[in-house]
This record gives sequence, C-alpha cells and structure tokens, in this order.
Amino acid sequence: MSSQIIQLQAGDYDELIRFLDAVFAEHRPHDFANMLPSIYQPTDEHMRCNYAVRHRGGLAAVVGVFPIDWRVGQVTLKIAGVGGVAVHPDSRGKGYMKLLMNHAVSEMRGAGYDLSYLGGRRQRYAYFGYEVAGLTYSLLYLKDNIRHTFAGRDQALALEPATDNADTIATLKTLHDTQPNHCVRPAESFHRYLRCWHSNPMLACDHDGQVVGYITTDRDNLVVNELVAPDPDTAAQMVRAWAGQATECVKVLLRAPACPVLRGLNEFAEMLRIESAGNWQVFNWAPVLDALLKAQHAADPLPQGSVTIGIEDPASTILLAVDADGPRCQATDAKPDVSLDRLTATRLLFGPGPTSTVMTLPASASILASWCPLPLGISDLDHV
Repeated sequence: MSSQIIQLQAGDYDELIRFLDAVFAEHRPHDFANMLPSIYQPTDEHMRCNYAVRHRGGLAAVVGVFPIDWRVGQVTLKIAGVGGVAVHPDSRGKGYMKLLMNHAVSEMRGAGYDLSYLGGRRQRYAYFGYEVAGLTYSLLYLKDNIRHTFAGRDQALALEPATDNADTIATLKTLHDTQPNHCVRPAESFHRYLRCWHSNPMLACDHDGQVVGYITTDRDNLVVNELVAPDPDTAAQMVRAWAGQATECVKVLLRAPACPVLRGLNEFAEMLRIESAGNWQVFNWAPVLDALLKAQHAADPLPQGSVTIGIEDPASTILLAVDADGPRCQATDAKPDVSLDRLTATRLLFGPGPTSTVMTLPASASILASWCPLPLGISDLDHV
C-alpha cells in the first residue's frame, strides 16, 4: 500500500471536525469542537498535530499527536498525547490505522518525547508499544456517607459555577499550578481545559467569598474529574458541598500521588477503587523513572534500597536507588537484577496493581514491591 501521510492545516479544521464527529457517532453522538476545545482549534499550530491519509480527496484516516508538558516536581516531561484515531468506514481494512500509528510513534521518538499516552482498547494499541498502566483512584460517595460524617458540623464552603472571567480564570490557574504534579496549560487557553470532555467547572468559596479551590464535574454532574484543593480538609468540604447538591451517589477521580488528599477523602468514602490511567508507552526510561520515583518519595518517603532493571526494545539498563540523599535513577552498564520486555516493565513499574500481580520478583529486585506502582497519570482534562 502506498499512501501519502500529510499533516493537516488550519483550512482543514471544519472537514476534520465533521470527519471525527461522523466516525465516532457510530458509538454515540460526538461534538469534538466543544468536547476538546483545548486541542481542536482552526490554527496551523493546532491542526498540524493531526496526521492524515486522503483517499479521492477526502479524509480516509486520522491520528492526532498532541504535545503535553507534564510538570513532575522540578522536572518537565514531554508527553505525546494520542487522540482522534479514526478511519472512515469505507477505508477500513486497508491498513491506514497501522500506517499512521507506526508513523506517529516514529515521529514521537524522533521528536524526543519522554512518553506517550492514549485511551482505547488494550490489545489494539499493544501492537504499537502501548500498555495499560498508571493509577486512578475512584472514590464513591453516598448521601449517607456525607450525612453521618458531617453531622453537627457547619458547612464551611459553598460551590458556585465558574465563569470565564479573566480574574477568576487566573485564580484557578494559580491554584492548578501549585500542584506538585500537573500538566502545563497555557494561560490563554486555560479556560478551555476546564470545559474539556463537556466538564462543568465550579468554584469552592469560603464564607468571605474567597476562592480556595475548584472542581470540575462531568456533563451529568455525577463525577468529579478534577479536584484542586490546598489540603485534605478543604477537599473534604468541597466533596461535601458537591455531593449535597447531587440527587444520587457521586464519584471523585484522583491521580497519584495524592496521598494527603486521598487519605482524607478515603476516610468517609463508601468505596475506593484503584484503576488504570490509560495506555502508556515510555521512550526515555531513565528521566521518567527518576521523576516519578522522586514524586513518590516526596509524597510518601520510600525505604532505602537499590535495583538494576534491564528493559528490552529498546535496550536500556536502569539503576533505581533510594539512599540517605534521596531517590535517583540513571542509565548503567551493570548487570540487571531483573530483565523485562517493555510491556511487562510498564505494568510492573506503573501498575495499577502491585508488583505481585505482574510477576514474582527475584530477591535482588524485591525492593520494587515497596516502591511500585509509581505515580503515572494525568488529569482527565488533559486527556486527548
């Protein structure tokens, strides 16, 4: 098959949106322009993130690769977010998806991305090097959880819908950016992120009217898909205020590491589930592991130890260590304590389950059971 791969331009915006809406409508109605305003805009900068194949003048297949800067502690990791993977019904079975995905992964490697994220079927994307991994904490709250936990305690916060007022958006961006781990969102488009996936942003205000945090909920107001709070008590009061407005049980999603807030919210949740955070592929193992090991240690100090891991395809040997000076991770020529293919390494190091759900570790690598899974995962609003 000989097909030319192109990058779309600003003038292709309307056609792309119609194409994506039509292809994904097979499952349920979609509105990409309003669902993901952070990445779909009629500019060359936004549109060239979309690789495409045309057939007889019209779009036959598209794969989007969107740059995400992920701030983890003091380090910024480059994520390639893959989304909008679509093939026209009349063009299926011709190999266009395979062609575009292989091209996209090659481009990511060449551009120096540290890792890549996408949503979708596990085995479909395993062919291109992706594995289900990462951590999402899902907390369920019933009316009774709120009623019993806060009985006799005054309501400390109120929630109100957020507007796109410039001062309000600036306040929310400041709150967002104080999180130890967060995706970098440009100031001029921050308000668009708050509306991604048809989300509804809400301000958490104290009795003086000061904004102390915020949440965003899904279109049905049943799931909090982003919660930003300075401390566990504020987070608990935010969940209390929101759940009090709901007509049924509600759910809060948190990404690791969220130890203090997670522990506070888990104290009165009806149920806590630990789920994956999508499909991931690591290109640069040493900087990714170094950043996430340090993030884990900052959130919850790790026991001292060291282990050398050999990762195949591409070949990498990585030393991970925690000592009196803290965590570190670096490439090494030493003999590995354990050797893994990249998909197994992804599951072992990033979860969502404990290491015992992946393999029995040799004694020389047993410290990994105390360190892993490492906190891989980004907010729903940064998904593409």
